[in-house]
Amino acid sequence: MFSPTHEIAEKNINIIIVDDEREACSNLSHLLLTYVDTRICIKGTACNTTEAEAMIRAYQPDAVFLDIEMPGEDAFHFLDRLKPLHFEIIFVSAYDEYAVKAFRLNAIDYILKPIDIHELCNAVKKLEEKRHFRRIASEWPPQAPNKVKPNQITLRNHMQIEIVDFKDLLYIEANGNYSRVFFQSGNTARSIMMSHSIAEYEELLPDTLFYRIHKSYLVNCRYIRKILKEENPVILLDNKYRLPVGRRRYKDLLFYLKNNNFPDV
Repeated sequence: MFSPTHEIAEKNINIIIVDDEREACSNLSHLLLTYVDTRICIKGTACNTTEAEAMIRAYQPDAVFLDIEMPGEDAFHFLDRLKPLHFEIIFVSAYDEYAVKAFRLNAIDYILKPIDIHELCNAVKKLEEKRHFRRIASEWPPQAPNKVKPNQITLRNHMQIEIVDFKDLLYIEANGNYSRVFFQSGNTARSIMMSHSIAEYEELLPDTLFYRIHKSYLVNCRYIRKILKEENPVILLDNKYRLPVGRRRYKDLLFYLKNNNFPDV
């Protein structure tokens, strides 16, 4: 049977921790309550998916901190069985090979063990932003979500919400676990900082239009105006931005542009 932990009434971010090692559950609980956010309320900890499922149904948490490799049933099978999900997911794992699969589930973050306090704080910050955006979205007119088409992306931060066509995205610049998205709005170029990694955008956006030219840059190839083969190759994007091309990606970029029918540059 699962064991609910101590609850403090004034805390309002309700979470559940799932890890097959009780010591790991206790350690994460301690870090969250001591170093991260005083509003966190740990509704309980579970050491297997059976306990976790009962706890989720009982407490309806805002988020679940979830280990991946557990006996009996791993996290991905567990989440697939629970769909549709009504909580956010933050994965906590000793293995990094599941990161892409995790983000395809729209996970808030993927934290590697041993847990780094800075990364844990960033994950909770992303969780808070997501909850904030959900509240904003709930106040929009009911028809607003239907306006987002398959070839559009919704960009949200704590100050703005933008619905942008893929064709109007210029490029995305990595900033640690965050990304700055540059886009056209009318005749003006704008940008917005997003709490998602560049790898997530690379998975999301169509590979017939967007190419990862560098570990830190994902570009919309329709805006490439020139490629300069200098000592360190660069592209000229929309005649405004000079962006570096990774040396190992240069030839692959030329091949990609030719095979996707982009004009010679």
